[in-house]
Amino acid sequence: MNTYIYKTKKYIIAQILWDLAGVICLAFSPLLQQWLFDYGLQSPLKKIVMVILAYGALLVFYTLSQYFCVLYAFKGGIKFENLLKRDFLYSLFHMEPSRFYKHSIGEYVSLQGNDITALEQDYLEPVISIIRCVNMIIVYGAVLFFGVDWRIALVIILTSIFAILIPRMIGKSLTDARSTYQEQMAEYVTEITDLLEGFRVINQMTVGKILDKHEHVLNETAEKRYQYGKKKSMVLGVSELTTKFVKIFTFAVVAVLFYKHEITVGVGVATLSYVSSFIEPIDTVLYNFTAIQSMKDVKKKVLAYTQDTHVTVMPRKKKLNSDIIFENVTFKRKSFALENINLTIKKGMKYAVVGHSGAGKSTLFKLIMGYEKNSSGVIRLDGEDIRNYDISELISYTDQNEHIYRAGIVDNITVFHSYPMDGIDSVGKSIWPEFFEGIFNRKEKECQRFSGGEKQAVAFLRMAAKNAEVILLDEPFSAMDAKMKSAVEHYLFTGKEFEGKTVLVITHDTREESLSQYDGIIHVGENGIYVE
Repeated sequence: MNTYIYKTKKYIIAQILWDLAGVICLAFSPLLQQWLFDYGLQSPLKKIVMVILAYGALLVFYTLSQYFCVLYAFKGGIKFENLLKRDFLYSLFHMEPSRFYKHSIGEYVSLQGNDITALEQDYLEPVISIIRCVNMIIVYGAVLFFGVDWRIALVIILTSIFAILIPRMIGKSLTDARSTYQEQMAEYVTEITDLLEGFRVINQMTVGKILDKHEHVLNETAEKRYQYGKKKSMVLGVSELTTKFVKIFTFAVVAVLFYKHEITVGVGVATLSYVSSFIEPIDTVLYNFTAIQSMKDVKKKVLAYTQDTHVTVMPRKKKLNSDIIFENVTFKRKSFALENINLTIKKGMKYAVVGHSGAGKSTLFKLIMGYEKNSSGVIRLDGEDIRNYDISELISYTDQNEHIYRAGIVDNITVFHSYPMDGIDSVGKSIWPEFFEGIFNRKEKECQRFSGGEKQAVAFLRMAAKNAEVILLDEPFSAMDAKMKSAVEHYLFTGKEFEGKTVLVITHDTREESLSQYDGIIHVGENGIYVE
């Protein structure tokens, strides 16, 4: 976290310096009150007017300094949050697929949208606020010690230290409660994401039970928040009590010294004014310590991602020189298993992958892509372990629910101009001119509004734009009508863009006329995985 604070240092320093200047002005204002009470009656009007003007100038400058403080606080806070969010997303995008899929999208969204913002508000701001309060305490302490009465200054400082230490001793329970609440919030985000994605399932028959499911997780989240609130109320209550103790003790000391005629009325008034101003930063420090303590686990969780800068740079594989070979590959997950896979996928051939639902066809593709890790055995690419290469440019993987961004068709096909668009419109026109011209000319700016078949057509064009040597297609035509499916599938075998490429297509269309187009058929089932 220190790295991110360091990167925003110019805003933090500016904020602290402006605050320090304002605090110095504010600290001298009670001295003017003291002078007025002790010497005002014996002084000429001109001098009193000068004191009034000085008092007003100090307060005006203080107000100005606080404006700049808030301004730089916003600038620094925004930069801090943006740096964290940028690094968090960078770490996710460079994460191994098998590790990425260990957590839900909802959990990542909660971390990016809630926890990082909370770190800016409940960690960075409190840290800066504590520094500002320390400035205030030092300045007020010095003015009290040298300008008012050292005995009173000593009492306030010692009791203040006591007031700061007590709440810190009971802060652990608040940290645990905050952590539990944040975890539940991630669960709530995951649940609400799931329910909203199932919008089409909602009808008069289902809406009641779906709302009941939401109500259950909502109540659990509310309970965790209440438990966190109880702990926070207790810690803040103790903090409030200790600061009131400082006021009471200081008041008693002033009363005794005044009774003994050891201080003047002006000193007494100034002291009570100072103690009120002194208590405010102590209150703030206590509150901020509580906030920082409660963010301990959140900070740890976020930094686990942002500080994971170990990105293994593997050789990029762009060309397939020979075959892809499975050697005694086994994959196990709970009760599901694919065992002893021995399979050769020949370069330049096109395969249909068939088998009943749940047999492991998609898992076979995920093992190649590294989305799943094999328990034993090795998958070889040109004789080497496929895991020794970065295969993202060599292999294109498209499934039936390929992600379509909330963007236009060109951005979706090229993935925001990562892939070239040259020639892609001609691919579409070669497949079915009227259909592809239609989706290119659609008024909708977001492809997410397209039908299922149209989305799969966009995904097919994205795959063509990537122009990878090896193509894995997991039921890519499932949402297309018969005419569209036939046209796209025919182009897959006849289009010049796919000549000499290694293609594997998972399909449930086992008609002979369909399978006869392929060079081979990979069967996945109870009898293992084999090529026909």
